[in-house]
Amino acid sequence: MRARYILPTAALLIVIACPNTARADAQADFEKARVAYRAHSYEDADARFSALLDPKAPEKLEPALASQARMYLGATYLAEKRKEDAEHVFESLLIADPGFDPDPLTFPTDVLNSFIDTRSHIRQRLNDQAALQARLEAEKRAKEELERKRQADRVHILEQMAAEEKITVRHSRLMASVPFGAGQFQNGQNTLGWVFLGVESALVIGTLITVPIYNDASDRAKHETATGDIDHKAASYQDRANATQMVNLSLAGGLALAMAGGILQAHLAFVSETPEMKTRPIPQAQSKPLSPTLNPWFTVGPEIGPHGETGGKTGALGLRGTF
Repeated sequence: MRARYILPTAALLIVIACPNTARADAQADFEKARVAYRAHSYEDADARFSALLDPKAPEKLEPALASQARMYLGATYLAEKRKEDAEHVFESLLIADPGFDPDPLTFPTDVLNSFIDTRSHIRQRLNDQAALQARLEAEKRAKEELERKRQADRVHILEQMAAEEKITVRHSRLMASVPFGAGQFQNGQNTLGWVFLGVESALVIGTLITVPIYNDASDRAKHETATGDIDHKAASYQDRANATQMVNLSLAGGLALAMAGGILQAHLAFVSETPEMKTRPIPQAQSKPLSPTLNPWFTVGPEIGPHGETGGKTGALGLRGTF
């Protein structure tokens, strides 16, 4: 039973140990190449550094070590009087690692000067590339912001549409026959409705007020007549009662005319139905509590060669989570 797990376990240990072993081998090869350069064995150093920086090489250098290897390879090319090749290597180094600064105690003055000249030569290109990247990023952010604004406006319009319900209100001829501006209000003529309501209400109040005044004057005239009318006041009270009665009848007649006119106008302007917008509340979105998540990620990119060429692929694996 136990023998079944020996081979899988061994294979797993080999897989885990392989990256460290490959990294150690690459470090050792780098040291050998650097020793060859310092011993002025430039042909050997050229071959070793070129092999280390080959995109198809089985052993990959760390980024910092790869920058050092390119610097040594450029210095080797200069020692071999291959200035153009050295400049190409320095360019690939600066493109991959713009902040690289060689150790002035490690390399001779002519190598440092060539590296500085190359950096000055491509600085404008690097600046242009950085400016282009910044502009593209700004345009991307502007497009994303515009899209977010469009989506927000769209959601706002949809919310308004969802919050409003169009309904049809049907009108009644019976309501149009009701005085005091009811027909006008039903037809949507609010100003005219308030006019009829105010006028008819005032006429009703006036009609009601004159009734007790008439009754009082009439009663006083009868009382004076019954007591012998010593002061001759009965005629005066009777005249007041008659005048009040005329005013009362005039107000009542005006009220009848106003009501009739309002009802007639409401029927002439009658509208059988009108559309109206009804507002309804929109339920608020309920936020859900965040739950921890853990997702794997994997990226692949090209490997830059010693002369700036690309070949092969490099990858990175990891985990990304939210808590």
